[in-house]
Amino acid sequence: MKAAGLDYSARRLTVRELPEPEPSPAQVLLEVVEVGVCGTDRELARFHLGFPPAGQDFLTLGHEAVARVVDPGPSGSGLKRGDWVVPQVRRPCASFCASCARGRRDLCLTGTAPDRGITGIHGYLSTYAVDRPEDLVRVPEALLDVAVLIEPMSVVEKSLETALRFHEHGPRTALVLGAGPIGILSALLLQHRGLEVTVASLESKTEPRVRLLERAGIAYSCGFEGIRPADLVVEATGSPSAALAGFSLLAPLGVYAIVGASDPIGKIPLVDMVVKNQVVFGTVNASPRAFELAVSDLAALDRSVLQGMIRRVRFDGFEETILQPSPEVVKFVHCVE
Repeated sequence: MKAAGLDYSARRLTVRELPEPEPSPAQVLLEVVEVGVCGTDRELARFHLGFPPAGQDFLTLGHEAVARVVDPGPSGSGLKRGDWVVPQVRRPCASFCASCARGRRDLCLTGTAPDRGITGIHGYLSTYAVDRPEDLVRVPEALLDVAVLIEPMSVVEKSLETALRFHEHGPRTALVLGAGPIGILSALLLQHRGLEVTVASLESKTEPRVRLLERAGIAYSCGFEGIRPADLVVEATGSPSAALAGFSLLAPLGVYAIVGASDPIGKIPLVDMVVKNQVVFGTVNASPRAFELAVSDLAALDRSVLQGMIRRVRFDGFEETILQPSPEVVKFVHCVE
């Protein structure tokens, strides 16, 4: 079968022919239909993070997948041939720490829980894949046109659930930094939860992703000037300077969720955080509950906005979508069939 990924010996992005996976008695055989591309894939392609399976020099990319069940695997799995599923990304660490043992691999205590298509396990940018039933989230057919957004939406669900738990009096306003997939999905979900939302980024107001926000009725600011402090701030830029700026945009009792930033060099206002009772937390990956919430919340959001985020391309177009993506497209999705 064909698989797109990273050749670590040649240090390049390429396609290989790999053997079709043979499911064990405890696994489900999947035919992969769509795979989304995200910033993590681009960091992987620059060889800034990640590594292939042990003893191999190739890693199949892709962790945002939609697949069809070919063989439902063990009896009692609850799956049947033809069912649609989205796989979770993370698998338990080898030592099966307390978090992994209770089903919260996203909170792995050892920091070694592998992620499919990222660290040590092949991803889904291939014709077929295998998974255990408990790693799969069923998708209603009515949601298939936007199901590829379930994985990134799960990350948003986890961050928002954590932020709401930390805020003392219930937030009313929210600021999202960044207008990428996580930023737009965060803004849509915050709006759905009843908050007054503003997105701040560097795109001009005429660009397609900003027009998507306007279609959803979400305020947009090109830059941070003039923005009032918010009860919740979500950093979804990957920019160290933007992450630092976010601290000054927190209201008293404010909660700051850092989702995408790399390490900044600069001043963090610790005194303000103490005096104003502010909370800052980082988050990565998602829980099974977050995936379930992603399915239900995507079904409730404006479908035209969600569809407007997606551009589907052929399987072998990955060099463009990963190495030279168009800034006009929010989410590139590869059709594997």
